[in-house]
Amino acid sequence: MPEEPNPMLSLWPLVPSGATDWLLERCGDGLTGFMPPAMPDAVWVLNAMYEHEHEQEPAEVSYDEYHQARLADGSTQPHIAGGIDLDAVSIATGGGLGRARHPGPGRRRLRWTDLARRTGDPVVPDGLMPSYRCFPSAKKEGSWPLSMIPPTEGSLDRETWNRLTAALTRCTPC
Repeated sequence: MPEEPNPMLSLWPLVPSGATDWLLERCGDGLTGFMPPAMPDAVWVLNAMYEHEHEQEPAEVSYDEYHQARLADGSTQPHIAGGIDLDAVSIATGGGLGRARHPGPGRRRLRWTDLARRTGDPVVPDGLMPSYRCFPSAKKEGSWPLSMIPPTEGSLDRETWNRLTAALTRCTPC
C-alpha cells in the first residue's frame, strides 16, 4: 500500500537542521522557544490577578493546602497519570492556563505593583519573565493564597486587551 503524503509537510516543510543555528547564537538554548534580546522600547503586558474585595478565605491557607485537605476528606479524587500520583509529587499553585477573565462579583483586580509594594518583592525578579513564579513572599511553598487568583499563563483578559489597544491607539500616528 502506498504511503499517504503528510499534509503537515506542505504547511511546515522540512529544513536543514542548521537553519536555526542563528537563533541559538542570539537567544540561548531554545528549549521551550526563543526569546530575542529586549529592544529599547520593549514592554511586558502583565496578565491580571484578582483578590477578594473582603477577606473571605483566610490568607494563610494556600491552594495546595486546600487541595490536600480535600484529598484527605475524600471530597476530591487524586490526579493519577501514567500510574503516578501527581498530587504526591507536585504543588497546586492556584495558577491556570489559557484566557484570563474577571472571576466575577466579590473580586477586585490586583495590580502587580500593588502586590510588589505589599510583599516587598520586585514586580519581576531579575532573571525571570513575568509569570506565576513572581512574588515568592506572597506564596507558601510555591502555592498562592486562596484569597488571590494568580495570573494565568496565556491570553489577555478583555479588560487588559481594551486598555492595551487604547494605549497603542493613543501612541500610534494615524
